Amino acid sequence: MSAADPTPTEPVRLLTVCTGNICRSPYAAVLLQHGLAWARPGAFEVTSAGTHALVGRPMDPGSRALLDAKGIPVTTAPARLLVSSSVAQQAMVLVMSERHREVVLDECPSVHRRTLGVLDLARALVAVSGTYHWPELLADAGAKEVRGRWRVLPEMLLAVGAMPGKVTEVDDPYGRGSDAFGRMARTLDEAVRTIVYWEAQFAR
Repeated sequence: MSAADPTPTEPVRLLTVCTGNICRSPYAAVLLQHGLAWARPGAFEVTSAGTHALVGRPMDPGSRALLDAKGIPVTTAPARLLVSSSVAQQAMVLVMSERHREVVLDECPSVHRRTLGVLDLARALVAVSGTYHWPELLADAGAKEVRGRWRVLPEMLLAVGAMPGKVTEVDDPYGRGSDAFGRMARTLDEAVRTIVYWEAQFAR
């Protein structure tokens, strides 16, 4: 069993990554944790980190206001720096840009197949659904429950050619006003919704 393979009593760990860890990645982490807790209670632990984190800073008010407006409680820790020991424990690392992916792989090369753009993951799940029936596809891979599903998912998406060569970027709204935060939210809301509903389709 590898470091990324949770035991039956451990959650599936997902890490979202941006630059400062105060705008994009904590917003995505809170949304994902909230949605996945609805789809599969107790099965996921979603956290975030920054490649150049503003360590100790709380979530940017622009991101927090968007979550408050949705009625989603914000329980994220202050900004923290990406470190290899944390990265290695993740079932999947979801980044906001190609540069973030490069930094993740510099820190922890072993996660290269598990490090994906969050937008690219969502689009790949939809694209594969147009060709394959996910429950059957995963059953053929021996992944009939949540931990096995997320263990094989990155390799499966790569094997069917569903992932792009470069990460599709989520624009950084930091210091750019409410319109930029709104665009970030619309982009990430759609991606997170796709990921959550993908997980919700399965029986266990």
